[in-house]
Amino acid sequence: MPTYALSSWLLERVSTEEAIRLLSASGFTRTELSADRAPIVIEWEQNPVRICDQLAAAGISVPSVHTPEKGRFLDVPDDDERRASIEDNFRYFRLMQASGVPEIIIHPVSGRAGQDDEAWAAVPARVKESLRVLADAAGEAGLRMAVENLPSNGRPASTMASVLELIDGLGEHVGLCMDIGHSQQAHLDLLDELSVALSSGKLFTLHLHDVDPEGKDHYIPGEGCIDFDPYLGLLERSGYSGGRTLEIAVAPAETAEERVRQTAALRRQWEARG
Repeated sequence: MPTYALSSWLLERVSTEEAIRLLSASGFTRTELSADRAPIVIEWEQNPVRICDQLAAAGISVPSVHTPEKGRFLDVPDDDERRASIEDNFRYFRLMQASGVPEIIIHPVSGRAGQDDEAWAAVPARVKESLRVLADAAGEAGLRMAVENLPSNGRPASTMASVLELIDGLGEHVGLCMDIGHSQQAHLDLLDELSVALSSGKLFTLHLHDVDPEGKDHYIPGEGCIDFDPYLGLLERSGYSGGRTLEIAVAPAETAEERVRQTAALRRQWEARG
């Protein structure tokens, strides 16, 4: 039976103690630490061992973390800014080693390199070099990197094929994170994208959320326009056993419990599919 993690992004506006309570009470046994402003992530950055121990005491593991916001500028033209972004990911590598978190989700493209075709044409080389530096360090640290697709169709890192080009030759510890919402926003065929990722043998993990007709994302599946049934069916037929994270948008503190409850109900339905 597949197991689904919940991104801590949904819990950005509640305390660490409340976040752990909500995860445990709703039956989640995994969380991806994401969102730099979430108290649980802030406290993990300050004391990674203590936070992971508190989660473990509640029966919750941390299979992955999301790259910090300052670590998402691997494509920018300025060498110093790009190096600072790499260094912020290195900081997370150290925290992961200390607390036993095995995998980081990497955003390879920020979109700040420029909007015209000439600016975009220079992006892949910078991203490949940034990812090479990160991959070398991750390999030495015994960590895995899952590089995520982003929603700009026709641009680097928008398709699974383009992400595979960026990570080619970086090692078995570097793979893909397919974000279904980003693929939907890029107006791609979701099953084709998933098939490319699965056939590559490099699909480490999934980010799962819905998108509304206007293109706004990070809804609970079923609240938007994505038909998840064929997507889940393909995962089942393929025997996929990698990570699955429900990445739902931050909720106001007063509604976080209800949003977690709704997401947990969806999780139970999907887990029951086998």
